[in-house]
Amino acid sequence: MASGYFVAVALGLALAPSAVRADDKPQDSGPESPWRVTLGAGGIYHPDYLGSDEYEIQPFPVLKVEYDNLYVETDGPGVKANVLPHGLFEFGPIVKYGEGRDDVEDDVVDRLPEIDDELWVGLFAGYTEKGIFGDRDSLGVEIEAMWAATDDNGSTATLGVTYGLQATQRLQLSIGTSATYADNDYASTYYSIDAAGASASGLSQFSAGDGLRDVGLRVSARYAITRAIGIGAMAGVSRLMDDFADSPIVDERGSATQVFGGMFLTYSF
Repeated sequence: MASGYFVAVALGLALAPSAVRADDKPQDSGPESPWRVTLGAGGIYHPDYLGSDEYEIQPFPVLKVEYDNLYVETDGPGVKANVLPHGLFEFGPIVKYGEGRDDVEDDVVDRLPEIDDELWVGLFAGYTEKGIFGDRDSLGVEIEAMWAATDDNGSTATLGVTYGLQATQRLQLSIGTSATYADNDYASTYYSIDAAGASASGLSQFSAGDGLRDVGLRVSARYAITRAIGIGAMAGVSRLMDDFADSPIVDERGSATQVFGGMFLTYSF
């Protein structure tokens, strides 16, 4: 789930509505189609696992298919869909492929028992209020709840708040913050170390409990080169909290402070 978390953050920017100048629109083209498709690709720089101090660059695809306010889009290593035909409220299912934890760069952490890949399912709900300080900005709130479907690896819940500004006709800026809660099963799977794991790795035994997993902050920018082509970049930082920060895989072998960044190119039609 670690790399999927960072990719999903990048995709949230990549799949945001494009900024377009009015004079870019074709003349006398008639009513616009309710359908819109966005394709693209990007790369994101992120930790090897959530809590690692080893980093990697991962490519990611971009895909979003919209019909009016309904849509299906990629969301990290998975998909999410909005099923509410309302312009301000969103709600729908999420399905993600969780990467588990194996073959990590840190040789000591790599000696711990592997965590199998698995399927995660969940729901999200969001609301966006436009015109906070003027007619070019917005404030959005979203909550996401995820459950491990194929193994008893727990659940997480994330609350995010994002402020967006249409700085110019082509340039969008945003700043967002988030906090994620993880339950006992999740904490035990990913951050606890039992006797067998301690013996294999040399790390101390550790029992992690539920609580606030991390808090994060990110900034992003997107520029519409034309009506169809957009480019963007994002950067952020998150901080693991409580038992998640105190786990030896973080406190001794990694870092509680995680940074990430990404760039992408999209084409819409």
